[in-house]
Amino acid sequence: PPVVKAFREAYPGIDLRLTDRMSAEVVRLVFEGGVDFGLATLPVAESRVTTEFLFVRDDVVICPMGHPLTLLGQISLHQVIAYPMLMLEQGSTSRALLDRVLHQAGLTAQVAMELGSIEVMKRFVEIGLGVALVPEVAVREEVLAKRIAAVRVVDLPVREVGLVQRRSGHLSRAAEVFLEFLKAHLVTHFPVQGD
Repeated sequence: PPVVKAFREAYPGIDLRLTDRMSAEVVRLVFEGGVDFGLATLPVAESRVTTEFLFVRDDVVICPMGHPLTLLGQISLHQVIAYPMLMLEQGSTSRALLDRVLHQAGLTAQVAMELGSIEVMKRFVEIGLGVALVPEVAVREEVLAKRIAAVRVVDLPVREVGLVQRRSGHLSRAAEVFLEFLKAHLVTHFPVQGD
């Protein structure tokens, strides 16, 4: 949101239309021409698009304020799965990666609910319906406002987020300007970038 706000202030004549979807849906929208480009969790297994690494995202477990996990400075997946979990629906890249990590560790999550968005997951965690693994950047406001707590999970793999574009597509000048603006913001806020 801060990038979008700053872009609108800098370029008030450019109309932005944003769509919030799971990575697999973002990739589909990109190759079908429904959006100019997208951001998705990497890797992407679709030959009709190209990807470009943008930043590494840190995932955290979120829980209600006062939850037993908040007493620990950092935790393992083994500690997380002791509690009912809210997870993204099957079919999302994030869910597939989490399922794979749990399987490789020989762990089974107590899935309380499968939900379609991180925004809904945050609200359900806030009212005590479970814990969830989410990108740290997606919960900064709620953590600062003390509506939920976030705890680092030490044994999660690095998650990469990248730009997704059609192989044969061309961006409008407005889309190019927004991408330049976004990448400049990422250099400032995510200084450790890939090659």
